Amino acid sequence: MQLGRYELGSILGVGGMAEVFKAHYASPGGVRRTVVVKRILPTFSRDPQFVKMFVAEAQLLGLLHHPNVVQAHDFGEADGTLFLVLEYVDGPSVSEAMSTLRRLNQKMPLIAAAYFTREVCRALDHVHSLKGSDGEPLNVIHRDVTPANIVLTKEGGVKLLDFGVAKYRASQAHTVEGTVKGKPAYLAPEALEGKRIDSRVDLFSLGIVLHEMLTLKGLFESDNQVVTFRKILELPIAPPSTLQPSVPAELDAIVMKALERDPARRYQTAGEMADDLDRYLTLGGLNVDHIATFVGGLVARKAPELPRIPSVASQHAPTIAASAPARRDEGGRWLGRLGRFLSRKPPS
Repeated sequence: MQLGRYELGSILGVGGMAEVFKAHYASPGGVRRTVVVKRILPTFSRDPQFVKMFVAEAQLLGLLHHPNVVQAHDFGEADGTLFLVLEYVDGPSVSEAMSTLRRLNQKMPLIAAAYFTREVCRALDHVHSLKGSDGEPLNVIHRDVTPANIVLTKEGGVKLLDFGVAKYRASQAHTVEGTVKGKPAYLAPEALEGKRIDSRVDLFSLGIVLHEMLTLKGLFESDNQVVTFRKILELPIAPPSTLQPSVPAELDAIVMKALERDPARRYQTAGEMADDLDRYLTLGGLNVDHIATFVGGLVARKAPELPRIPSVASQHAPTIAASAPARRDEGGRWLGRLGRFLSRKPPS
């Protein structure tokens, strides 16, 4: 199936307002490239509210340039259908990684769980710190930090994706007040209670993800959504070590601080949480090649063991080297197309 210059291949998923395809196109010079195409569902292509949300996601992605955030390459319209073209990531999601480990009856190596989380913290720190063209904070909140939205690369990279329900200053009119956005089992208590939310809800969600990576068990998930919400609000949260004794006190402390129900007692920024994970990871002599080997094993359906991290914390450990610099899209030309779309047909 053809959509503009993109040849759509296998479908990767269907969400509330869009479907996602693996796709290909020939770049200048005839080089065939693999990308992901996110296309608004035909049912919603004429719904102003859904169009507005889809365009808002494209606008936000146009501002995000970070090695731990999936990059946008293009935005277009073909046959009355809006679509967004994203970077293709060649590895499994954290959700798929955990499912593979469960099937193999293996644990998530501690160093891998901590590393994946640290990289998402870096992504969120960039997202939460984003400013608009006027220099004022955009107050971006992802609102959907889940294992399915964290994708691993075969080179040992980690990418945060899916900003479809993200909230930020310029998009607040797109969200009905009091509406709960995000996956039920990964929501922060203040979101469920209808209170004012900020970037700390993403850190609570990430705390859930880290707890689940360490234990390979759902923390709040239930077949009944009401029960799930009650667990989030009331269930005594046990440290991961109660289910997985090999988890040291340092990781327990990071998880439990992220999972504080009172936002004032939680990590206040993603950078603060990343710093604690940095100190922890340094003790393990982290080698990203080992992480790449681990992810390759997951793709091959066999997970090799990685070195365990000592349980003694160091308060003065050097910070691990940052990830590789972000690769920009082809000159950002797609942003011009997005601008022309907005000027021609502004969402009502």
